[in-house]
Amino acid sequence: MKFLTFIFITVLTLNAQAQLDRKAIYNALASDSKDIVQKQLDGIINMKESSEVKAFKGALQMKAAQFQKTPKDKMSLFSIGKKLLESEIKSNDGNAEYRFLRLLIQENAPKQLKYNGNIEEDVVSIVSGYSKLKESTKAAIESYAKKSASLKNLL
Repeated sequence: MKFLTFIFITVLTLNAQAQLDRKAIYNALASDSKDIVQKQLDGIINMKESSEVKAFKGALQMKAAQFQKTPKDKMSLFSIGKKLLESEIKSNDGNAEYRFLRLLIQENAPKQLKYNGNIEEDVVSIVSGYSKLKESTKAAIESYAKKSASLKNLL
């Protein structure tokens, strides 16, 4: 009986570790700490690939790009993350959380990247899909809306 209990607890622990910690990821995306962003990116890299893992990984990579030393390295990492996130948005067009991830990046990306062409459509998607989102995502949106030019008056 002890052996079965051990296996059950081990499986639950492994399953919990394999789940995305949205609150920690959203905190990292809001952070200006290289270590915090890198810790979340390191954690997600080893997760089993899924659509949401790819979307969050892409957003974290784009955020991590700001901490790279050279413009070439910044652009390279940003582009890799952008391809991941954009691919998941294209495959899951109605996913308001992915649209929120993109909005976070677009509103905070340097203007010279010219990565700001989807803000209005993302806001519409976020607002229309808000009620179906997980509570941790809603909390992140509510927190971000206080400083977002696009979401400020909508929620």
